[in-house]
Order: sequence, then C-alpha cells, then structure tokens
Amino acid sequence: MEWGETPEQAALRELEEETGLRARLGAVVGVFSRWFTAEESARGEAGHVVGVVYEGTDVTGELQTAFDEGTTDAAVWFSLDEAHSLARVDLVDFVLARVS
Repeated sequence: MEWGETPEQAALRELEEETGLRARLGAVVGVFSRWFTAEESARGEAGHVVGVVYEGTDVTGELQTAFDEGTTDAAVWFSLDEAHSLARVDLVDFVLARVS
C-alpha cells in the first residue's frame, strides 16, 4: 500500500499496474498473512506480508504482456483447473482454496 491509500484503493491500483486490467471490487474473499525468512526474500530480509483478497467483477482493459524489470513476471488467464496444475506461490494457493 502507498501512504494514505485505503486497502480498496491499493487493490485497484495494483490490479491495473500489474495486469493492465480494471475491475469493480466486491466482497473480501479473505486476508492472507505469511511471515518469510531472509532466505525466501528477494531483498534478503525477513518480513511479513499481509494481503486483502477481494472479489472482482466487471473487468475491463487489456491484459498487459510487458512489464518493468523487477515487477510482474507475466499475466495470463488460466481456468481454475489449469491453475491447480501449475507451480504456485502461497498466496495463489490461499485464493484457490476459497474460490474452487
């Protein structure tokens, strides 16, 4: 989150920055929380991530395919079945457990 942003504003901004898409936010699906070690961190520092996961509807925009260095690796549409068969990070597992 940026200083002064609400969780909703941060979610909408991150969605557009990371995918090129815009959406209307719905209900909170859940709150993801995970501590990580320095070895797991790209910065080499231990920390804590907390993510508020929202339902999104009325999606518009073009799925972005090029990204700045050090941000998103890729943005691709997958079916839920396809997503379950991929290697995933903990946040994706958290979401899949709530929407599948």
